[in-house]
Amino acid sequence: MIDMNCTSCGAPLKVENQFVRSVTCQFCGAAYIVSGSDGLDEAGKTASLADYPSRVGVGTQGEIKGRTFTVLGRVRYTYDEGFWDEWQIEWHDGAPPDWLEEDEGYWTLYKRERVRGQIPPMDQISVGKVYNMNNKQVFVTEKRTAKMLGSEGQFSSVLPIQGKFGYASGTADGQIVSVNFWSDEIELSTGTDLEPHEIKLS
Repeated sequence: MIDMNCTSCGAPLKVENQFVRSVTCQFCGAAYIVSGSDGLDEAGKTASLADYPSRVGVGTQGEIKGRTFTVLGRVRYTYDEGFWDEWQIEWHDGAPPDWLEEDEGYWTLYKRERVRGQIPPMDQISVGKVYNMNNKQVFVTEKRTAKMLGSEGQFSSVLPIQGKFGYASGTADGQIVSVNFWSDEIELSTGTDLEPHEIKLS
């Protein structure tokens, strides 16, 4: 753990592990990019997140399919029809953090994957068709634009604080595949649906 301080309000910021790349001050909402072991680069401010009923929160500990975890952070994305939350979870076995998505009572565990193959541009993707994405044959079931509404806690990636982004999701070989089209990169994740009883909280 690395102890730092918010340059905006002076509050302590505790960077939990070596995978953390961005952190949000819980007191003033200032967001920072973690640069090395002793520095913070300010990225801007995010909106304060209103409390909505949820089983988990930042700091919550639990177990998923025999693996224990702690929730490091939450980010909320909004689109025309509503919003969803993504919880960054730190595995206690030392593996890189993953994402636990909560959308209208449905839970999905996502793992980021390295992009090693071709992914079609966002404007060439249509719902109901099959595309080769990162060497997977993905049947697209959803395509939307969204934006980040707010965040709290710590994250293993730099969050898109400003502007809208596109995303598409679908299925391939029994897995969920999700692609985010940020302004400067493409991010692909594969996911597994979870039943509520599979998330056991301490």
